[in-house]
Amino acid sequence: MNQLGLTKLEKLAIGIAVLAVIAVLIPLYRQLVDLKYTADCLGNLKDIATAINLYQLDYQNTLPVAYYANSDGSPQVDEQGYPLTWVLCISSYLRRDVQRTLRCPADPLRGSTLISHPRERGRTLQLSYGFYLPLSAQRVEDLLNPGLTVMIADSVAGGKLGTLNPFPLLNGNDGFVLGFDDSRTMLTPESKFVTRLSVWRLREERGWVEGNLRAFHGKGVNVLHADGHVSTRAPTIIFIERETDERPKPPWSLPQKRDEREESNFSNFLP
Repeated sequence: MNQLGLTKLEKLAIGIAVLAVIAVLIPLYRQLVDLKYTADCLGNLKDIATAINLYQLDYQNTLPVAYYANSDGSPQVDEQGYPLTWVLCISSYLRRDVQRTLRCPADPLRGSTLISHPRERGRTLQLSYGFYLPLSAQRVEDLLNPGLTVMIADSVAGGKLGTLNPFPLLNGNDGFVLGFDDSRTMLTPESKFVTRLSVWRLREERGWVEGNLRAFHGKGVNVLHADGHVSTRAPTIIFIERETDERPKPPWSLPQKRDEREESNFSNFLP
């Protein structure tokens, strides 16, 4: 150091040191934020699970409907033109602020699905979670593996962020329900992906392959299982895998009535 202050070399060294510290701190900060958002989102799903459990006590252990449907299977809408969804079924059982519970804090769209507030007329809510359509109004005991089957997950409406949604509903205001890539309402033998999940491609030209998928959270998609527990699943959850008999494997299992299950088990012993 001279009498006039730092030399140019000393200033350069300090600048490099500051940049190095910043380069280390920024990724660390982002990781901490992601952990906080992931935990808050899982907390939302736990609150939703509690509300669904209370709903089941009043409705013979039946799960909520994914959405109220018209005779052609299309979603019914209210006077504001917004869909009537599973949120209506459980809203009276939610204990915390409804908007806080229904919006994932890591959602960059801050809830891409618009619905009417179930308690305050004229107010709109933003929804970040979708209900797996095959579980709509089903009974948990009809699931072979409820602890492995997804009921609700982070979702995105209208194909925003590059998410998969080849059959949009209600002009794209449809993140309230998780569907399939080859059908609006039903899983088919050709179904390969679950749609409206919060999963998109990092690089479009590489396609929907492992290693090229991104989600709201660093570790993947937050989900609520049919038995009430929550977890974070890798973005590859978007793929539908099959059993040898072509039934979908968990986490996208389909309900199966007890008599159908017994008949299927019996047929395994037939020549």
